[in-house]
Amino acid sequence: MPLTRAYEEHEVGPDIARIYADIRSSFDLPFVPTIFKTAAGNPDYLKIMWRDLGPVAASREFQNAATAMDEFVRSKAIEGGWRFSDQERVLAEQKISTFDMPVLAGVVGVFARALPRMLLFVRLMQLGYSGGQKGRFTSGKQSPALSRLISLHIPGEREAGLRVWLIYAEIRRHTRSKQVMSLYRALSPFPGYLASAWLDTKKLFADREFQRARDQVAHRAAALTVGMPVRDHRALGRHIEPKQWRDIEDFVDDAARMLPHYTLLAPVWQRSFASGNQRRAA
Repeated sequence: MPLTRAYEEHEVGPDIARIYADIRSSFDLPFVPTIFKTAAGNPDYLKIMWRDLGPVAASREFQNAATAMDEFVRSKAIEGGWRFSDQERVLAEQKISTFDMPVLAGVVGVFARALPRMLLFVRLMQLGYSGGQKGRFTSGKQSPALSRLISLHIPGEREAGLRVWLIYAEIRRHTRSKQVMSLYRALSPFPGYLASAWLDTKKLFADREFQRARDQVAHRAAALTVGMPVRDHRALGRHIEPKQWRDIEDFVDDAARMLPHYTLLAPVWQRSFASGNQRRAA
């Protein structure tokens, strides 16, 4: 299978489905991130990579690095002072009830938590096909709560209607990426809101101060993964063809290129849900 789209749980075999479940548990997330579902296009690679890096993702070192990454990104979002449009107003214009607004705010909050972890993990994936690195980790897997209590439905791209497909095409064209992040696919049942969020996203991505902060986020991610052990995945996957490794490298590098954008974007978006209330209170 090619590394061109996400493979949902009903499309993969039992062994990959078990990896999906372990990913949810290890990161304590209510969904399986797109990068893993896309990597399932090459099951041999996903198995090798996760067998090596799964225990690292569950380690105390990774958890501490994820906390540090999260704090750094949020501080940059506050320092930059960026905001999306008044989210309560935008949602009201889309006829979404006030009772459902906190639900959508919570969805954005889930991604604000998930993306710093994915940014660090993708950096480890890059190290895996470039020779690996020495290090050590301490077993520290916590009892997951979020992944057990909640399941967040991320619609597949094939479920999208025409309007959503046009937005997806614009996202791919603007980002020069083959993938549409789960952050946007989660909103596909609300095309009007998705369109508004993407418009705010484009404005933010074009901001030079945001771009500088994005680069700082990328550098911090590289620094925080120093000392985490990564084996040489090419050596472990000698049976994987050279062309397949090139496809894997292109796919992972593309994710690593875009994740700093989205990692910084998510807390900006999350903070924007409170902006309308703050302005009205003032």
